[in-house]
Amino acid sequence: MEFRVRSMSDVHDHSLAVNGWEQVYSQLTPGRFESTVMQAQTPDFLFFRETTNRSVAQSGVAPVGFSSLALPFQRPVSGTFQGCRLDGYALWLLGSAEEFRFYTPETLHYLGVSIPAADMHTHAAAILGDKAEALLARNVVPVACGEGERVAVELARFLDAFQQQPEAFENPVASKRFRDEILSMLLELFDRDSAGKRDVTHSTYAEIVRRSERMLSERAEEPQTVLDLCVALRCSRRTLQTSFQRVANVTPVEYLRAMRLNGVRRLLRSTSQDELMVGDAAAQWGFTHPSYFAREYRDLFGELPSQTPRRG
Repeated sequence: MEFRVRSMSDVHDHSLAVNGWEQVYSQLTPGRFESTVMQAQTPDFLFFRETTNRSVAQSGVAPVGFSSLALPFQRPVSGTFQGCRLDGYALWLLGSAEEFRFYTPETLHYLGVSIPAADMHTHAAAILGDKAEALLARNVVPVACGEGERVAVELARFLDAFQQQPEAFENPVASKRFRDEILSMLLELFDRDSAGKRDVTHSTYAEIVRRSERMLSERAEEPQTVLDLCVALRCSRRTLQTSFQRVANVTPVEYLRAMRLNGVRRLLRSTSQDELMVGDAAAQWGFTHPSYFAREYRDLFGELPSQTPRRG
């Protein structure tokens, strides 16, 4: 996955810096323009995290063949997107090759993702059911401030961690986890009615966990993500989270991380130092930051990976 971060002082340079987008930015308020763009991309995934410090009029055409989603990291957002007034948290949506116009506030910090339209509809239908098509057809989907703030903080923390280890984007497992975590958190915000639904029984939660574990076992050589589980089980991220917390006393993210760490440990125990270095074993399971991996491994197993007994 290609990754880069750029800082700019010209609004025109900024408009050209976001790969995959045909767009023009025009600065509206006076003062020196300053911005940053963090980007990651593959042929079927475009991501950017953008900050600007001046009000801007954005116009252009969304990526052809892709559905696009965006979420602000701040509130209130006072602006206009596709003729809709923005006030607080909301998901902003654009379809394939859809023309857009966005009048931003004086300062703005948000993220955007684009994936093939067919994939977006498949994921949304699996997680949201019959309401998926109607929601994806809208340009603005309001989000409760509490939920928007919670997900924005979680996403910002997740993105900051990845930005500090750019080598992670060279690892296919880590890159997939990056993509799927962002998508699953954004799709969760569509599921506005789930908080008011009648609680399901504990046996249902246990069944969701059991099916998740079976799926992980059957695909042991293909590290799974929260989004993979949600799509396969046709449930929301929130339902999956509740199931694991009530049944296993951990979140799905913690559970999947533990499974990846156990995968590394099995590799170490079944190979010699000459056959496989610790760093290579970790990389096979998507761990690309040595100090972070060593800390997580020690926290789970009570020893550093270098202290784990090896074969022979």
